[in-house]
Amino acid sequence: MKTRRARRNGFGTIVATGTSTNPAFMIRWWEGSKRKKQSGFRTRTEAAEALARIRTGLGDGTLVERRKAAVSFDVAAREWLDLHSKPNLRSHQDNVERYDKHLAPFFGDGTPLAAVTAGRILELRGKLQATHAPGTVNRVMSLVRSILNFAVVQGHISASPIGRIGRGRLMLAVERKKMAPPIATLAAAGRLLAVIGDIERETNRYGLRALFATLLYSGMRRGEALGLRWADVDLDRRIITIRRSYAAMTKSGKQRTVPIATPLVAILREHRTADPWKSELVFPNDSGEMYSPAAKLEHVLHTALTRAGMPRIRVHDLRHAAASFFLMAGGDVFTLQKILGHSTPQLVSDTYGHLSDSHLAGEADRFAFPEPGLPADVIPLLTGRVAK
Repeated sequence: MKTRRARRNGFGTIVATGTSTNPAFMIRWWEGSKRKKQSGFRTRTEAAEALARIRTGLGDGTLVERRKAAVSFDVAAREWLDLHSKPNLRSHQDNVERYDKHLAPFFGDGTPLAAVTAGRILELRGKLQATHAPGTVNRVMSLVRSILNFAVVQGHISASPIGRIGRGRLMLAVERKKMAPPIATLAAAGRLLAVIGDIERETNRYGLRALFATLLYSGMRRGEALGLRWADVDLDRRIITIRRSYAAMTKSGKQRTVPIATPLVAILREHRTADPWKSELVFPNDSGEMYSPAAKLEHVLHTALTRAGMPRIRVHDLRHAAASFFLMAGGDVFTLQKILGHSTPQLVSDTYGHLSDSHLAGEADRFAFPEPGLPADVIPLLTGRVAK
């Protein structure tokens, strides 16, 4: 077998990869810190000419533009799915399904990124809008936006066409049904936890009351609570660091800190002392291991709600209840946004800011105006004249 012969050609290297009867050549060159190669040349002259074209194209910028034009939307999307979505997002499987169902058929395998214009994106939205609910359309549009932003970072395109549309015009309005908090009062929440404590003692299932108290006092998601380790809990500083959901990353892919309410500190101290497993997990299951996402916690909650004479709700609704209690106690949406781990204060307000009727009735006194004859510069509501 012959040894490959390499020959320098000023800019790069030409490597003979074939035989005397079946000649073939490959070229190699450097672009910054990255080594590139290309094969399939039948003669050394062809290889030398290709190297010369690459050198010229890099010098005048035309090669970069040609490469950008050659990258398809599908290639950029697959890169985003593999390099960003898969390692970082819990919604990865949903992203794959949405791409395969909605985007791959529309853009096809070969649609260049340069052809994905603002008009083409709005055309896709219109097509989806005819057959799907606004929420579904918005999730697909969000996927398109993420892929195109990633393509900018990767250098495939200089700017995303979404910028020409604007997020406000891209997303459809979604009507959110206004609902009362799942648990209307703090007294009702306390009654529910007391009943769960009774169920814990009756069934000898360690930790049920502490788990549901943590969900109600902190607004954590179920997976975040069930994935919690004692190493993440600082009872002295009253801080919980949420690093994971079950054994995976959090929904946002980021960690955050959550304050521990004073009553919850005492509950968690008692809970840790009584731990029969001495587990690193704060809330292990009946075998001392982590609960699975399929664990039937709703059964415990529904049994307790029935005993307490309260309407049936989901475990996730305890997060809604915690957020509503926080707002009704005078908390602001910006702080609540950080506690819950949401992306915007508006999302927090729209999702959790549905206050109970009793709270709203009490807040009506804030509209009381002073009687005429009080200090100067007070303007009576009805007359509009400055009181003397």
